[in-house]
Amino acid sequence: MDKFLQFIDYISEYSGRIVSYLMIPLVLTIVYSVIMRYYFKDIVHWAFEMSLFMYGIMVTVGGAYTLKHKAHVRVDMLNQHVGAKWSAILDLISFLVIVVVCIVIVYLGWKAAWISTLKLERSPLQTPFNPQIWWFKWFIPFSAALVGLQAIVETIRTARGMAGGDVEKA
Repeated sequence: MDKFLQFIDYISEYSGRIVSYLMIPLVLTIVYSVIMRYYFKDIVHWAFEMSLFMYGIMVTVGGAYTLKHKAHVRVDMLNQHVGAKWSAILDLISFLVIVVVCIVIVYLGWKAAWISTLKLERSPLQTPFNPQIWWFKWFIPFSAALVGLQAIVETIRTARGMAGGDVEKA
């Protein structure tokens, strides 16, 4: 079981690190677009949609990395007023909700991505660039699967901590 947990941690860690490098072309694309628009009065049609693709991939694929490092935005109003045990119970409930939501997103996202692939769907933004977006839709179920697997790992760790009496205050 520990090998499974380490393997999922490894995938979450390195998928997050890899997509973080998209920040460089994202910033360069936006800077290039701004320079072209404001200094040369030329609209770069591809820049907007490419920046959406890069940002979307960074945010979705980076979700598992963020969950692994407990860096998601949380509302800790309840955790401040309860003990470590109840805080761990709230975490368990949260992780289980994440797993259920991710299962639904993987199922629905896979169907939508498959239909989009069959159609070779293009961007609905109606820009002259008009790129195919079917490939981008596959990041939805892929990312949800990564987050769901990391949530399972966090659920197991939290449950083990509770069973062993090793519960830390979040």
